[in-house]
Amino acid sequence: MPFTDLNDYSITTTNPGNAMNKKLNLLQVYRGVAAMLVVLTHANRILSREMHQDNLLQIFHFGWIGVDFFFVLSGFIIFYIHQSDIGKPNKFNSFFFKRFIRVYPLYWSILAIKILVSLFNNNKNSIYQRSADEIIKAIFLLPQDRSILESSFIGVSWTLSYEVFFYCLFGLLILKNTKISQSIIFAWIIGIILNFFDLLPISENFLLRFIFDEHNLEFVLGCLAAYTISKYEFKFAASLIYASIFMLVLSVINTKYGEFNVSGTSSLVAYGIPFMILIIGSVYLEVSKTINIPPILIYIGNASYSIYLMHGFFLNNISKIFIKLTEKLNILYLIQNPRIYYNVGAFLIVVIAVVMGCVIHSYLEKPLITNLRKKVFAKMN
Repeated sequence: MPFTDLNDYSITTTNPGNAMNKKLNLLQVYRGVAAMLVVLTHANRILSREMHQDNLLQIFHFGWIGVDFFFVLSGFIIFYIHQSDIGKPNKFNSFFFKRFIRVYPLYWSILAIKILVSLFNNNKNSIYQRSADEIIKAIFLLPQDRSILESSFIGVSWTLSYEVFFYCLFGLLILKNTKISQSIIFAWIIGIILNFFDLLPISENFLLRFIFDEHNLEFVLGCLAAYTISKYEFKFAASLIYASIFMLVLSVINTKYGEFNVSGTSSLVAYGIPFMILIIGSVYLEVSKTINIPPILIYIGNASYSIYLMHGFFLNNISKIFIKLTEKLNILYLIQNPRIYYNVGAFLIVVIAVVMGCVIHSYLEKPLITNLRKKVFAKMN
């Protein structure tokens, strides 16, 4: 949130060899991969809770790393596409409206659905139990406690708060690329590093912990990847990809169930840096040769924002329907191995949740974004 810059522009780059624009489909695929990792790890938790037993999805317990992947990808995409806009105030409105249209309309639509459903079901954690301050923060993606978002709003929206904050800082550079702006960004990065090493006394202040959270440094890693690609050429792209995959596999192996680090090592180091290297290697590889990617993978990447926002809603509700049908039809009495039945059921529930996310993308997100862009940019021009 992905995010998040989960589904942005058509990403193109200039091929150093023949100066042709080339679409970076691998980055689209990576968006889909990041979204699926998050879906699978949430499916493990939700379905284990609803079915009252573990399932094979627990092998994806490390799927939270999809968020780290999203953040690095977002930093890369925004910097690579908009680096030429830095210091050009006339580009700010375009940047602002593109970011706003990409994030908020779909989010608000899904948030409205979630709130209506919770009211209809008389959910004890519905919006009625939340203060005006909490509701406003949820609507505008202002930072607040994740437990509030998970119980009453959209759980994954905490990641969007980081995305929006990053957009604001980058927008500042577009609006005013002065020494003051640069100093603010530099101080922010230094503050994150100090906080990373527990050298910043902000543990009691939620807002400061958000501003200087290590997740923010993953956006910086993405920007660094984009800067590297725009300034330097590298002929051994495959070597970078293999090295990053080796580091990622090593981190996954050392990621314990139920933990959000790698044997005590921060995800920023264990996953953020390898993801940065993977992106650099992948972009170098794709601009140097043609890579045939199945259209379905690109489509899932395009639909990743809808999948990301909606998967929790579908997983929760479809799993409840699955359990009720199982009990009503007495299916467990008709089969010899309930464990296999629950594992197959878990797989089908995940597939249905992803398919429904794709439906939301095709019939809500895509038309919504297309129409808004036409209206907004027609007025701007």
